Amino acid sequence: MLIDSHTHLNFKDYSSDFDQVIARLLEAGVKKVVNIGTSMTDAKEVIDLAGKYNWIYAAVGLHPNDDLKITQENIDWEKFEKLVVSPKVVAIGECGLDYSRIKDKGLRTNEGGLEIERQKKLFTKQIELAEKLSLPMSLHIRDAQEDIINEFAEKLQKVSGAFHCFSGDQKYLDFILNTLPNFYVSIAGNITFRNAQQLRDLAKGVPLERLLIETDCPFLTPEPNRGKRNEPANVKITAQKLAEIKNLSFEEISEATTKNAESLFKI
Repeated sequence: MLIDSHTHLNFKDYSSDFDQVIARLLEAGVKKVVNIGTSMTDAKEVIDLAGKYNWIYAAVGLHPNDDLKITQENIDWEKFEKLVVSPKVVAIGECGLDYSRIKDKGLRTNEGGLEIERQKKLFTKQIELAEKLSLPMSLHIRDAQEDIINEFAEKLQKVSGAFHCFSGDQKYLDFILNTLPNFYVSIAGNITFRNAQQLRDLAKGVPLERLLIETDCPFLTPEPNRGKRNEPANVKITAQKLAEIKNLSFEEISEATTKNAESLFKI
């Protein structure tokens, strides 16, 4: 049995062949998925989809860079909290910090600083809600690892969750493993990429009891299917690669990651 801990099955990428996608994931041994929201707009979609299938669960969150106009001040947090406590919502996320687009958008220094502060406030509010509601978090952290280490350690020690699609260096991994014992490291299909040797080396050092697997579908399609739309059935490829890297059996990886996901999300 496998659990895909991070999917986006409500995306329009699946509108034409959703039933076939479902059939393939079940055939691959994927028995549960956590479908992740990124905005107030798609929160209802992930909640509704979870309501239609007893093995699909939902997470509701505000992605750090989906909409640069969203701020801690202009969100209706009462409405957000009502969505979060809906049946089958098992986590807050995805949320976090993502500084990659600050450079991509060519923001001037002062604008970049304002964007970073916007993200930090939005993230902090969601951490506070996770603590209040005793829910785990699905974290999206990109090009912001130093701020997580230097500014968010104390906040994150009060909650639990997963570092979705983990990326970073040994210092960052050690920080998670040693400072945030209630968090898991989630590995996606990019671990199969030819240029991902550093990620494979880091994944080798993640203890089984701290490991999750995901597709982040429709993104990050693993080899040998890279370039095509990703889907939950491909989480099996990631599990197989992890088994190879860690010199364990596929069954050992499947059992451990399933147990971890069930424990974290209470599913």
